[in-house]
Amino acid sequence: MIEYREPAPGEEVPQGPGQKLPRRATRSDGTGEAIDETGAALFPQLVWAHYQWERKLHSDGSADPALEQAYRQKLTEFQRKEGRVEQVYWSTRDASAVAMTVQPGKPARLNGLGLRDEDDVVRLHRVTDWATRGAPRIADLLHECDLLAMRISQVLLGTTEQIALRWILGIEMHLLGFLERDGTPDEKAEAEFVTVQRRKLAECETYYHRAASKSGRIVYVSGMLIGVWLAALFGLVVGFLLWAAGLGDDRQTILICYGAGAIGALVSALSRMSRAEHGRFNIDFELGRPLLRRLGAYRPFLGGAIGVALFFLLASGLLDIQVDDQQKPYYYGFFAFLAGFSERFAAVVLGAAEHRLAPGEQGTQTVSARSHRSETADGP
Repeated sequence: MIEYREPAPGEEVPQGPGQKLPRRATRSDGTGEAIDETGAALFPQLVWAHYQWERKLHSDGSADPALEQAYRQKLTEFQRKEGRVEQVYWSTRDASAVAMTVQPGKPARLNGLGLRDEDDVVRLHRVTDWATRGAPRIADLLHECDLLAMRISQVLLGTTEQIALRWILGIEMHLLGFLERDGTPDEKAEAEFVTVQRRKLAECETYYHRAASKSGRIVYVSGMLIGVWLAALFGLVVGFLLWAAGLGDDRQTILICYGAGAIGALVSALSRMSRAEHGRFNIDFELGRPLLRRLGAYRPFLGGAIGVALFFLLASGLLDIQVDDQQKPYYYGFFAFLAGFSERFAAVVLGAAEHRLAPGEQGTQTVSARSHRSETADGP
């Protein structure tokens, strides 16, 4: 539990938008028991305690033991909740600061092979509303830094996260330092300075997009690998049930097509991800790791389903393809692999089957499409 004191009489306690004053919270039963506070709620109090201590130190030339002890206590409480303070910039003009904390990550469970890293929890903290009250452009840019830092914290992990957050922290420190040097700057100087720093923030965002795209692809592939194992398990169960029921003389070929389609989907995704061309493999990395992993897990099942569908298509004779019985498993398996590998190939083959099954409907659709294009060209 963290005790919050009431402000002393006559004490000025700065308060920024959305920040809470130091107070002692009481329960509904009136016992006056303090409640827990975490995260950013502790940082404004730490900044205020440091500002009081440093202001006394600079004005009198000697430190006040009580103020120093209060600051050290707040610093200890803050680090206990948020981790060690890796970097911090204190303003000497106002009760403002920016800081970065790093908290060691929890050991990964079931990590006997050491394949999973213990990623540290990195957070940025900022209290600058008092320093930026006369510089609205800088205040807006600091807010944009917060928004980008929030996205980075949710998407990136490990080294890339620390690089991006340190980048943003450097920009915030530079913005606060500009106010320290110039106090309340004129509009022209502030506008020029903000333009330069916004350009640096854009470079950081570009790095974030590149790193997040690669991270999202890795998560997607991990989901696909999980999906392959699940698809294999599902295929074994279905094969066993077919064998136990004595159904299907071609169950071995069906399972081959199912597995080949799933593997084709995996190889297709991996081959497209390895290419740097824009648009080859797009993933919305801000969907979140669990959803990306689930989407990847579904992909092998889709490839396997297409492979089985093409087996029935070839076995039905709709495409007039004759294959020897000895070559059938190899031919069908490669056909299913191509269908899982290339959605375009599967669409062409299924489209040909649709044309065979409903030639009149296909022709009607073609004539309707041509008529619509002709009416559009002629105009009203």
